[in-house]
Amino acid sequence: MTADGYTEIVRDDCMAFLTSHARHRLETLRPTAQRPFHSGALWDVAAPTYWEVSNGSETAVVEGRRSQLGGPLCYRLRAGRIVAERAAVEVALSDLRQRLDRALYPGVAPERKLAAFVEAFKEVVWGLDPAALEILYDVPGDPTLAVAKLPAAALQRLVASARRIFDESDAAKIVRALSDGDDEPDALSVLIRQRVRVEG
Repeated sequence: MTADGYTEIVRDDCMAFLTSHARHRLETLRPTAQRPFHSGALWDVAAPTYWEVSNGSETAVVEGRRSQLGGPLCYRLRAGRIVAERAAVEVALSDLRQRLDRALYPGVAPERKLAAFVEAFKEVVWGLDPAALEILYDVPGDPTLAVAKLPAAALQRLVASARRIFDESDAAKIVRALSDGDDEPDALSVLIRQRVRVEG
């Protein structure tokens, strides 16, 4: 950053690499996957990124990371394979609260009833298998997160909870909100957290 604004500094990392390894035997490694695997949000400089590569006979993993913001990317070659798995189901509580507020407007349900429904929601969601959920889309900026659709059985349990917790009028509004999947297909959804690890 200068007094006139941002200044771009060009750096040739490839030539620096070739110069420092001029006396070493080099071979070409090609990616085995179409995209890299990020272990955190794209803005998190401390989260490493992995590429699975192969020389045609052996598979390895290139790990790239920065030690600090603005620092150069440092790479390390490791033996093994990348395993990416859906590790957990997460609840966006603020989104759920907003949806309930919209459903119950202009009335206001007692806080204890709202809290009870949120707890029922968490109980239903945390019992789901992350690998079995239908992914709607990936969260922009964070490749470890995806938005998933709730299955019909989970929605039925939530409808039953709404009818048990709220009075008839409020329960009807919430059931209607739970059923409005065509207008807002991701309105009542959950987050799937992906975990990336190197195995082998």
